[in-house]
Amino acid sequence: MNNVTNLAENFSYEDLAHALYLKGEGEGYHKVTDKTKWREPVMAAKLGHEAFEKISAGAGSDKYGADAYDPNKDIMAEYKSKAVNDKEVRNLVGRVKNKNGDTFAPLKVSGVYNGAYTLEAIEKYSHHDHYIGVFWKEKCVLIIKPHTNYVIETLTTNHNNRVAGATTNLNTVVVNLGDTEKYEVAYKDTDWFESMK
Repeated sequence: MNNVTNLAENFSYEDLAHALYLKGEGEGYHKVTDKTKWREPVMAAKLGHEAFEKISAGAGSDKYGADAYDPNKDIMAEYKSKAVNDKEVRNLVGRVKNKNGDTFAPLKVSGVYNGAYTLEAIEKYSHHDHYIGVFWKEKCVLIIKPHTNYVIETLTTNHNNRVAGATTNLNTVVVNLGDTEKYEVAYKDTDWFESMK
């Protein structure tokens, strides 16, 4: 951690962002700083996946709507991510809020599926595994794997309820971390969770 602190204290935002860009370029990720593309190789490394070099695959590809390949299961993986602020940490780790031992409400995480704008597109997502990474100060502390049937049912319901003329983007899947039957934990930084309780 001392090396990271040293970098943060001695280099500008521009230098750090430029270094991130060059690291991504050196590993084959074109423009890894675009949106949150850089989070995909981070999540892939923690999950044992191979992140795709480009931001998104074309509609005609079996990679459509996927960000990585899982060689252990021979399946594509779609990644979403959420950055939590310090206030949300209490919800994420289940911090006790009063002397009765009550905890703060579980955190809700979500993924926006801009590609889920037709039933045919949604069907393509049914062939992928889905993951939501939770980042605190850009450190990945948790990755959940929502059940694919829950993702598809939610996307389909949202699509069917879309008002005519409304945007086809922003089809969102929300997972309440208290609803443990809707997902499994794929990665957890247990040391971080313990330090934040």
